Amino acid sequence: MNYNHSLPQLTEVIILGGGPGGASTALTLGARGFPSIVLEVASAAKTKIGEIISPSFTPLLRKMGLEKLINTSAHLPSYGNRFVWGNSEPADRLFINHSNGNGWHLNRTDFEQKLSQLVTDRGNKWFWNCQFLEAHYNNTEWQILLKYQGKKQLIKANFLVDATGRVAKLAHYIGEKRKYYDQLTGLACYFSLEETGHISHFTNVEAVPDGWWYAAPLPDNRLVTVFMTDADLIDKSMHKTEGYWQKLQETQLIKALFPTSSLLNSEKSIRSQPAQTSSLVSPVGEGWLAVGDSAFAYDPISSYGIGSALGSGYYAGNAIADYLRGCKESLLAYRMVTERAFFQYLHMLRYQYLQEQRWTDSRFWNRRHQEEFGN
Repeated sequence: MNYNHSLPQLTEVIILGGGPGGASTALTLGARGFPSIVLEVASAAKTKIGEIISPSFTPLLRKMGLEKLINTSAHLPSYGNRFVWGNSEPADRLFINHSNGNGWHLNRTDFEQKLSQLVTDRGNKWFWNCQFLEAHYNNTEWQILLKYQGKKQLIKANFLVDATGRVAKLAHYIGEKRKYYDQLTGLACYFSLEETGHISHFTNVEAVPDGWWYAAPLPDNRLVTVFMTDADLIDKSMHKTEGYWQKLQETQLIKALFPTSSLLNSEKSIRSQPAQTSSLVSPVGEGWLAVGDSAFAYDPISSYGIGSALGSGYYAGNAIADYLRGCKESLLAYRMVTERAFFQYLHMLRYQYLQEQRWTDSRFWNRRHQEEFGN
């Protein structure tokens, strides 16, 4: 891994956050002749809940030269979705007939490590363990206060990118408002395939009375299961393995992935992670914009997450390059393109949840059947 040890005092573009959105922005800017600096708060790429890249994003990966990062043994091919949704009968949606072939179950750590290396290989700079503290804009440049290697440092940039995820640290600091559309939260637990046996390379989704389950194989010989419901509806017992496992036993499709109905490992931990749909009221401003989850965060049922982050970084990088070359309207164009895509997603999301009508007395499902959901 390429570590840089001294921060420059002035640069053209600084990207706060080294996830897929930030990395994609850096790669696109570099291709347009504007090398940038990525500042990531973590000390290295971290393990994250497994994610799928659907076949629909393959053309984007190819266009950005990223297809080689996923077409390796580090990642598992995804052959489709298996679901129980809208009725009690399992059904499959196969990728075999998709024009772009199969999707991928990602090893997120491997993918993001290689993505950060590619950013530096293409002439950009990347700093780990760099904490954002403050940012101030004086109509011509940003002054950013950071904590790096245990010391506070001040650096300057002409343009700033918020790629800090759902927390949107820059946008929050400068007072930008965020809209939340629901309270969706995921409770995740990992199992080894030695415990479960062989798992087909499908994404498994099952609707239940108070939410829905997700399960998928991971490249490191593990299976991840995630229970999705609203934060205020979570049974406290599900934060413990016994309660989680008991809830899993009430499923049909997910339970069938396990060879035994007994508790596998009482010492497993349950991870909670926000998964609500949300968006910045304005994802752009004078001298800055937001990408990825910082700008628009998606419900996992859409499978938009990582692919959308890469796509928004691609559009952001091009918009910033045009802006720095004097086309001030490019930021507005970026906002229009990304907001249009998000509004289309909101309509798709409501339609998806309307397909499930089995539990008319469920608070979880009733919330998603309301006219105002997604508006």
